[in-house]
Amino acid sequence: MLVRSLLLFGVAAVCARSADAGRHTMQPGETLDHVASVYGCTTQAVLRANGLAHTLVPAGTVVVVPACRPAAVAKKSAPAAEGDDDDRARRALVVIDGASLVKRAAPVADAEPVGRVRRGPAESVGEPWNGRLREGEKLPRGEGYAIRRPGRAYGAAHVVEHLRRVIAEVRALRPEVHTLAIGDLSAPDGGKLDNHHSHQSGVDVDVGLYFTVVPRNYPAQFAPADEHLDVAATWALVTAFARTVDLDTGVQVIFLDYDVQARLHAYARRRGTPDAQLAALLQYPRGRDALVGLVRHWPSHLDHLHVRFKPGR
Repeated sequence: MLVRSLLLFGVAAVCARSADAGRHTMQPGETLDHVASVYGCTTQAVLRANGLAHTLVPAGTVVVVPACRPAAVAKKSAPAAEGDDDDRARRALVVIDGASLVKRAAPVADAEPVGRVRRGPAESVGEPWNGRLREGEKLPRGEGYAIRRPGRAYGAAHVVEHLRRVIAEVRALRPEVHTLAIGDLSAPDGGKLDNHHSHQSGVDVDVGLYFTVVPRNYPAQFAPADEHLDVAATWALVTAFARTVDLDTGVQVIFLDYDVQARLHAYARRRGTPDAQLAALLQYPRGRDALVGLVRHWPSHLDHLHVRFKPGR
C-alpha cells in the first residue's frame, strides 16, 4: 500500500507539467507541502489560495494552485531520474522526511560552532525540506533530556521553547521518567543536513521514546519500541506536544510508526480517553495511508517521534 501511494505521487510529480496549473487533484499520500514543491510554490501560498490552515487534505480533493515562478515550476516538473519505479517513487516523497531514503554527500559537522553570536530572533525561513534558519537558537542542555548531536540542535525560537516546556511537563506528571534522547533539529543556519531531507528550517525535531528499562546506549542512541516501551510516559509525551496544536507556533504533525501508535491507542482506551480525542490524535486504526490524525505513520520511525512545528510566521 505504501509503495502504491509512493508510486502514485511519483507519477503526479512527473506529469505535473501537463496538469492544469490552476487546479490539482490530491493523490493518496500527498500533502499540500508536496503540491507546493511540485508546482514551485511556497506551502503558505497554497494554503492561502485554499483558505486552509494545515497541509493535510484528503485524497481526491481538488485544490487551487496559485501562479508561481515559471522557472521554479519547470525545475520541479523535470522528468524523473533513471531507475526503477520504486526508486523514483521514493525520491518523489522524500519531502516528508527521507531520513532512511536520502543520502547526503556533505555532512554537517556535529560539533558545536565556536564563537557564534546571535544578532536577532531565531526564525524559520522557507520550507522544512527547502529552507534555512535565521539566527538559529540553540537548544541548551537541561534537566531531563540529552542532546545527541549539539551541532544539530538549533531551531526556531518557538520550537526550542515548546520542546523544553513539553519535556518539563512530562517530568512534572511522571517524575520517575529517565533522561530523554533528543535527536536532530537543524544546523545553526539550517539548510541541508545529511541523513535528512527535512530538518532544514528549524521546525523539525527528532525525540526519543520512554522505556521502563533503559536500553543500552540510550540516550546516546535512539532505541526501538520493544517490550520495555513505557507506554504511559510516551503517551504523556505525545499528548503534551498535541496540546500546542491550536497555537500559531504549535505542532503541525508528528510521525511515528503505526504499530507503536496501536500500543498507545490501546493504552489510552484502557484509561478512558474519549474516542473523539483518540481519532484526532492518532492515525491508528484507520490504516497506514489514511490522512487523518495528528500522529501519522512513516517508515523508520519505530524508535523516535519526528515532531514538526508550524513555522510561526
